[in-house]
Amino acid sequence: MKNLSIESSHSNADAGLMNDELFGVFGNSELLEEYRPISEFDRIVSGESVAIALRGSDRRLRDRCSVYEGADGCCVVWGELFPPDSETTNAAQWVFERFAALGTDAFSELNGAYLVVVEYEGTAVIAPDLLRSVECYYTDTPETRTFGTDPVGLSKLLDSPSIDSRALNQFIHFGVSFENRTLLHELSRTPFDTLLGERTTRPLQRFVYQPRDGPNVDHAAELAERLERVISRRARDETPAGALASAGFDSRLLLATISDIDVSYTLGTESTPEVQVARRVAKQYGIDHEVLPVTDQYLNTSKEVVRYTGGIRESLHIHHRGNLDALTVPKMYHGLLLDTILRDIYVPARTVDAFGHSLPIGGLEADPNPIDHYRTRLGFFDGGDGLLAAGDGHGQSVDALFEESIMTEIEGYDRRCNSTLNAMALLGIQLTPALPFRTQLADNHVESLIAADAELIEWHLITPPEHRNGKTFQRALEMLDDDILKHRPPDRPFTSYTLNQINGFIRREIPVISSPGTPWPDRDEIYETADMDAKLFPDSPSVHHLPPRIKLRLNDALVWLECATGDVHTPADVCCLD
Repeated sequence: MKNLSIESSHSNADAGLMNDELFGVFGNSELLEEYRPISEFDRIVSGESVAIALRGSDRRLRDRCSVYEGADGCCVVWGELFPPDSETTNAAQWVFERFAALGTDAFSELNGAYLVVVEYEGTAVIAPDLLRSVECYYTDTPETRTFGTDPVGLSKLLDSPSIDSRALNQFIHFGVSFENRTLLHELSRTPFDTLLGERTTRPLQRFVYQPRDGPNVDHAAELAERLERVISRRARDETPAGALASAGFDSRLLLATISDIDVSYTLGTESTPEVQVARRVAKQYGIDHEVLPVTDQYLNTSKEVVRYTGGIRESLHIHHRGNLDALTVPKMYHGLLLDTILRDIYVPARTVDAFGHSLPIGGLEADPNPIDHYRTRLGFFDGGDGLLAAGDGHGQSVDALFEESIMTEIEGYDRRCNSTLNAMALLGIQLTPALPFRTQLADNHVESLIAADAELIEWHLITPPEHRNGKTFQRALEMLDDDILKHRPPDRPFTSYTLNQINGFIRREIPVISSPGTPWPDRDEIYETADMDAKLFPDSPSVHHLPPRIKLRLNDALVWLECATGDVHTPADVCCLD
């Protein structure tokens, strides 16, 4: 095996490839080499009906990859998987043996953030984790189905790839593509909670809402107990570890409970309230704290960054963007998706219109409108009909595309959800794992996606939506450490969600009262200061009037398409610029 190191992890930037890659074919190793030279990879795992090629740093292949090969088949676990028996040292062998004994029912026993490829007696399947947090893309050729974790590597196999204009419109106008699409017609994503086979896909039923409630159920206490076990499962070794931390609940959960974190990183400036509170929390738990400065590199649009969009999600919210080299520890923790799983940020709260604003009054909407709610949750671009990609919808408006995209997904959840509220929560969960933030972090560090733990997913599925909120999460945190909220988040000075919202409203509306600010950089200011129009679209003045976020999405799409196909496109090539 090649002696690769984590420090050499940027060598594939020019090709648009990720640093680590799992690539495979449904076939033998000879067929695999017809598609990709074996010399590109560090290890080949081959069975009767599937062959898998692995490429990555020594640390990735040691700590986030497990392999088993036997007389009856093989298995590869790509990512972090926890067998129920802590004595088990080879996760791939354990998965193989359970698959041999139970068939596809074995996948209900898996826990972690992973992609599993397993073959037993000639039958091979690919299984994602409960959140589809490790994306698996695939293409179909006349000979076989190819699959892998790096969509650019797969796209390079296509003879005449074509742009999926529907996915492009979704990408530009909403920030994310729907329906398991990518920006290329010939390249798809493995659907959520679904097995990928040689020519078919087969839905699993692991992610199904079955809420329970009653006077004897303490949802916060149950969450606290689960969080203790979730944290205890994460390996504690001598490897230096860091955490990407804000001043929020999820970040302080990490700092208060994970003993091997040495340093926490917060994006911002020394004067930002978010940074100041994050530093106090780090000091409270004896952890070093470093500030990641906000520079024009926050809008870095090079292939090295844009490749992590996967052709499915805008690159904007890479939390540490422009500071990757400052994250010097090899192991990283983060709280991505904990808000989505434990606090249901995609479920609408009841509000009342007052003073020209919607103010929260507690509880959840009894008859929520998914279309209206997701307009506020996604980065919806209103008034962009003149930007529609050519060939999509036969004149369909952006509004019509948005409504159809949302409702197509939600109406397909009838076997998984018992209410519109849970369907809206599931849509948020399906859309969020595509965040390039996590993909980039996992491609450069050994990282742990705590929110993908099966115990937390189960808590989400059995807890009614009215109890999946900040109040329950806060109570659970205080059960773990009664001093955990000693330094409250600057935007949540009160324990009451409603009071926090009212406080934020007053601060925004009354100039003499200082605002706690936002942890996110001002992308519009950075875009203008860095003169990004001149850098990104010097020959396309027709797009200069668009909002910066939309121009960044358009650039993401163009750069990713160049990575995937080798073809350079201009905005006029892919959009109707009225």
